Amino acid sequence: MNRSEFSLEQWLSWMEQSHPVAIDLGLGRVQAVFNRLSLNFDNVHVVTVAGTNGKGSTVAILDAIYRQSGYRTVCYTSPHLQIYNERVRLNGLLVDDRTLVDAFNAIDVACEDVSLTYFEMGTLAALWIVAEQQPDVALLEVGLGGRLDAINVVDADVSVITTIDVDHVDWLGSDREKIGWEKAGVFRKDKPAVCGELNPPLSIENYALELGSRLRQVNKSFEYQVQGNHWTWRGCDINDESLFFDDLPLPRLPLQNAATAIQTVLMSDLKCTPANIAMGLRDAKVSGRMESAEYQGRHFILDVAHNPQSATYLAEQLIALENNNVQLVLGMLADKDCAAVIKALSPVVACWHLVTLDVPRGQTAEQLSVHVSSMSDATIICHDTVASAIDTLIGNEGDTNLIVVAGSFYTVGDAYPVLQRELL
Repeated sequence: MNRSEFSLEQWLSWMEQSHPVAIDLGLGRVQAVFNRLSLNFDNVHVVTVAGTNGKGSTVAILDAIYRQSGYRTVCYTSPHLQIYNERVRLNGLLVDDRTLVDAFNAIDVACEDVSLTYFEMGTLAALWIVAEQQPDVALLEVGLGGRLDAINVVDADVSVITTIDVDHVDWLGSDREKIGWEKAGVFRKDKPAVCGELNPPLSIENYALELGSRLRQVNKSFEYQVQGNHWTWRGCDINDESLFFDDLPLPRLPLQNAATAIQTVLMSDLKCTPANIAMGLRDAKVSGRMESAEYQGRHFILDVAHNPQSATYLAEQLIALENNNVQLVLGMLADKDCAAVIKALSPVVACWHLVTLDVPRGQTAEQLSVHVSSMSDATIICHDTVASAIDTLIGNEGDTNLIVVAGSFYTVGDAYPVLQRELL
């Protein structure tokens, strides 16, 4: 069949097999195709968001604030939980199949003899949709790293780094300074940049200084503080005018990312009032991030925490909610720091329900159990699938412990149909 006749499902299947490797960092291939497309972003305010954790939450908060301010938005994030369409949202709504197919066809024509990875093809398709839609704001989440990520073919008007932690060590290394330098590769000369990492490696500031980016860092240029059921934010706008917001509503997403989003909004000429910002903070939500669910009389929390930093945050939130005796359904990929994730979650786990992820790079429950048994005395039960783990827990009558599903986008994604969840 000619690819121009492909359905979305056929395109995605072809994309998974068309390039020799799944991850192939470097801008050469994607830059060549991007140049051929001649996409016009002149009237689009582009925000690029990099970081180890918090990218999706930060994009969601920015999207909510901008839409509350009356601006049209396009968001590009990855990966997805259920369907590919989640990766591109137009004014908060999932992109339809026809638009994605049209985008893939356009990219395919421009590729000529260039082979692209699944992510590169999807990124260029998202950028094609941005150029077609001409929104006021495009919010683009970096997939891996920053400097060599496909998103970096676009010059951002504001670049953001959310957090820095050791992850993707096979591609970015195990040194925070190196990782910070890679992520700072999204910065642009004379353009604003924002960093929300509480303990930033020096490489981020050094990169900004050498490049000439106008960097705003948390606890240097802006700060925030919780006061009861509200919080305050203090910083400055793009013209260095001091600003103070008080009585802000506590968001459902990490406060650190909310504070970073506010500073990002203030680094452009797009007007967002304090009321717009407050309403955006109130409305912002992301599937699979401290997401509560009720099913068969049991309470679940779904969280895609898959590295030490995000696992530590999840454990802290559970302790703050006085949930430190949970049944944990955990499935992870083999290239993650499983030992560190398990160590971070151990203080809150009463029983480990380990699951096999039947995907590329997926670990078996038995492989995970080796890590768990070396650092936890809690009961370990292995399951073939997320569904079987949840069925077992539902069948444990009289057990009132909270059930947490975590460890990967795949793990939470597999839980969604079992719990009859819809995307937020």
